[in-house]
Amino acid sequence: MRTIVMHGGDLVDGRGGSPRHGVDIVVAGESVREIIPSRPAEAYGTVDEIVDCAGKLVIPGLINNHTHGTAYGPLFPSGHVGLPREQVLANLDRHLLAGTTTVLCVDGFVTAQDLASTDEAHPVNVRLASCNTPACLHAATVADGGGLTEANRRFTARHAVDAGAVALGEIGAGHTLGGGGASYLHIPAEIARRTGVTVTPRQANDLKIAILGRHIAVSAFDRDAVEQALAAAELTGRLSVEEAREIVSAVVLPAFDIALHGLAEAADQARELAVPVLVHNAAASMTQVAAIARTDVTMIAGHSNHSSFELREALEHAERLKEAGVVVDVSTLDTFGARRLTTGPELLYAMFAAGLVDTISTDYAGGHHDPILLAIDRSVRAGVVSLPAAVAMATANVADAIPGVAPRRGRVVPGALADLVVTDPAELPAVSTVLLGGEIVVRDGRRDAGQGNRGAGRGNRDPGQGNRDAGRGNTGRPW
Repeated sequence: MRTIVMHGGDLVDGRGGSPRHGVDIVVAGESVREIIPSRPAEAYGTVDEIVDCAGKLVIPGLINNHTHGTAYGPLFPSGHVGLPREQVLANLDRHLLAGTTTVLCVDGFVTAQDLASTDEAHPVNVRLASCNTPACLHAATVADGGGLTEANRRFTARHAVDAGAVALGEIGAGHTLGGGGASYLHIPAEIARRTGVTVTPRQANDLKIAILGRHIAVSAFDRDAVEQALAAAELTGRLSVEEAREIVSAVVLPAFDIALHGLAEAADQARELAVPVLVHNAAASMTQVAAIARTDVTMIAGHSNHSSFELREALEHAERLKEAGVVVDVSTLDTFGARRLTTGPELLYAMFAAGLVDTISTDYAGGHHDPILLAIDRSVRAGVVSLPAAVAMATANVADAIPGVAPRRGRVVPGALADLVVTDPAELPAVSTVLLGGEIVVRDGRRDAGQGNRGAGRGNRDPGQGNRDAGRGNTGRPW
């Protein structure tokens, strides 16, 4: 049995307690054997490897409960054409290099076969959530559905859970509920087709809000605001107010009510199937999400810091959800880097400061999502959350919220699977080493050349489961 010693580092173990300074973590095979005060390296004799962690911080491998483009198959809960396989693997590399060892893919229509193929090709533990209920499938077909095959359509949520899916999700999406997906993908594409003009996601979003409002309602139409948005996007004379209204309405409205119904339908199925449901929580869906929260389903309110919320609205909504027992999730989105839709970290910081956050994820942000450790680093520096609490939100809290997503993971304790991340306490995104199930898969901030694609740490998997730079986008965007 291979033995590795993580030597002399400080440890934040994922349980929310104070850091432990100067410890050795002894890894035997795939598991943590013991954690002891550091002793001279020579005392370990013939162990297989000693990793010098002096001056470094060791934390559990991150568990990201809201990712897209991390498994082969259709992209997003709108059933968009899937990314090329090499881009999926690049996305997984990006998560791994940022310290994430388990991801929950919430694209929603991925089959067990596609998940198994992904699992064979990359060391990150990829778990599956399904959104394939009748209403969600209908909404996806109306909004897009370009990547759905007959196999995807047949692989219902019930089939997915039987095959090992650990949640239903993402239920609703920016592409079917008039959120970010409409703003960075569908509206710009239709405007470009009509006019030849490329608009930014923010310009498209401003136009959408002027026409339908943040909560998506025909009655929110504001002609003056539409004219201003057209001028700002240099579309005056190319699109009339009525043409712009027709474009945005045709993109957003056909699937909207169907997707809203899908939230309640999926919650009912999740309750029957005894799995959590992860929902798209935004201004447009908040009323339906609040109604579901009053039932007895286990729910994760995804990206509760969504850019469509006003700050006070988001805080009050999250407080009501938390009182109802909902797991309140925040996403990094593109908050610190690209900021194509978000305007900054104020809402994220406010939610941390108010004590409303249970879990931290990335979401996708059109491929421009920031690393979780970057958000933790900046938030700790801002004084709105402690480091141990924030690490727990990205590790143990996720494992507890979604049973089966990361068995024996999320805490650095004896007997746990050895998913470990070594990073710089002064610059948390600067990940240097990652162990996954006791095998080193990242060294010196790069994928270990000696680690094959078939990943480490596959123990305890369910049947059928198969750049640290802020805002760095993907090279294979789906538009």
